Amino acid sequence: MRILILTACLTLGGCIAEDDPQDIINDQGDTVSDQTLSLSGFWNGQFNQTTDIRMLIYNGNVYALDGNNGYYGSVSLNSGDQTALINATAYALNSASDSTAEQLIADGNNAAYVLDTQLSSLVVSNDSLFGSYSVDGTSSGNIKLTRDGTWSNNSPLSALTVVGSWSASNHELVMTRAGSGVTFTGVSTATGNSGCNFRGRLETIDSNYNLYRAVLSSREDCPAFNNSATGYAGFNSDGELEFYLRANNALLFMTFAPPAGQSGGDSGGDAGDGEAETPAEGDGEATAE
Repeated sequence: MRILILTACLTLGGCIAEDDPQDIINDQGDTVSDQTLSLSGFWNGQFNQTTDIRMLIYNGNVYALDGNNGYYGSVSLNSGDQTALINATAYALNSASDSTAEQLIADGNNAAYVLDTQLSSLVVSNDSLFGSYSVDGTSSGNIKLTRDGTWSNNSPLSALTVVGSWSASNHELVMTRAGSGVTFTGVSTATGNSGCNFRGRLETIDSNYNLYRAVLSSREDCPAFNNSATGYAGFNSDGELEFYLRANNALLFMTFAPPAGQSGGDSGGDAGDGEAETPAEGDGEATAE
């Protein structure tokens, strides 16, 4: 089984090997095909050429964010016709979200989104998803998503533990190497909200790919989302660290800039604990099983 999975990944690209050699199961309990795994990575796009959306796909699950909603769901790529179907629940952004600081909470009224897309090659091989979408069963327009090119960047723990504090408007975050991972503590420095604090841990999944496993162990005295949560973190093309976190039917998205004079992401050095077994995003084409 492990040999078969490795062979498929070498053909497809984009998937990260897990420690368990068995089939990958998404959060919804479905087995994730090797073709679907090839979609893993960060994507930028727009609804109807107007509303920007940022998306993380990993192991058949989807986290996404635009100016109105946070999204969580699943994706499946059909190897026969190269169509990718994304089923996601959209949660309205909480009014306590801080868009200036990019500390965004999505836990409001929900809607069912279905993105019916075609995997296509607009600039490089298999770099785009293009198609239509519906909201609560009503056709609502078109969607275009493009890989942002950061997936094959390294994710060493040393990229997180540079000297200095990470920052967002009225927020600070510090990180320290601890055993096989990195622990972090963040606080709000805003007037009237200085009690908000959170703490957690990041660990390498595969150091050849731009993704860390994230655990938010506590978040207290904040305007909303005072929960523990799990999810992922990775660097965007500007070197900022993005968090994608979920607790039941609530999502938390956070973005932090690296310390002054430091650059975030793909810094080489410490390789962490992951082992590379697969090539970069978009290599090769998905083939029928």
